[in-house]
Amino acid sequence: MIKTLWIALLLTASLMGEEIYATFDVVARKEANLNLTTQGIVKHLNVDVGSRVKQGAVLLEIDNDDLAAGIDLAREKLKKAKIEEEFARLTYERYTQVKSVIDAELMDQHTLAYRKASAATSEAKASLRYQETLLEKTRLRAPFSGIIASRNIELGDSVVGASSLFRLISSPEVKLILNFDEKYLHSLKVGSKVRYRVDSQGKERLGSISKIYPSVNAKNRKATAEVLTTNIAPGLFGEAYIIGQ
Repeated sequence: MIKTLWIALLLTASLMGEEIYATFDVVARKEANLNLTTQGIVKHLNVDVGSRVKQGAVLLEIDNDDLAAGIDLAREKLKKAKIEEEFARLTYERYTQVKSVIDAELMDQHTLAYRKASAATSEAKASLRYQETLLEKTRLRAPFSGIIASRNIELGDSVVGASSLFRLISSPEVKLILNFDEKYLHSLKVGSKVRYRVDSQGKERLGSISKIYPSVNAKNRKATAEVLTTNIAPGLFGEAYIIGQ
C-alpha cells in the first residue's frame, strides 16, 4: 500500500513538473522618451506627471502662428487654382465639341491651358500638405495610450535639440522580467505557468510566460523570460516559481 502511494506521488510530481525559482522586476509594457525635432517656444502644455493620455493626444505645442498663417495662404492659393482649373476644363470641353471645325493650333492652346491649370492645382495641394506637415511637427502627440511618468519642460521654455521632453509608459499594462538559472532555459516554453508575488504585496498571482529570451546574461549566467500582466506599478520586484516541463 505504501509503495503504491509513493509511486502515485512520484507520478503526480512528474506530471506537475519542476518548480523553477525566479526573481523579477516590473517594467512598463511600452515606454518611450518623447521629443520634438522642431525648435521653438512652448505655447501650450497640456499634461503633467501622472496624466493619463490617449494615443494621438497633443501633449505639447510650440509657437506656430506663422505656420498657421502659411496654411491659410496655401488654402487660398488652392482655392484659386481650382477655380482656374474648372474654367480651363469647361473651355477645353467646349472647344473639344467643335474641334473638327476650328484651327488645330487653337485647340492645342486650350488643351495646354487645361493641363497647366490641372498641374497648378496639384502643386497647390502639395504645397498645402507641406505646410500642414510643418505645423504638425510643432505638436508632440502620444504614440500610444498610457501615463506620463516624467516631464522635463515648462510653459514658455525653448525646445532645442533632441532632449527628452516627456517619458510615457503604458498603463495599466506591464510585464514581469523573470531571471532564473540558465540550466532551466530549455525546460520552459511559451505558455508555461508562473506563480508570482510582488514583495510589497502578500497576495500571490498566476500568469504564464509570453516570451523567452534566447540568450543568457554573461555576467550572472541568468536566463530571462517575460510574463504579461496588469495593475502593478513599474519599478517593483518580487519572486516567482515557474512550472517547468
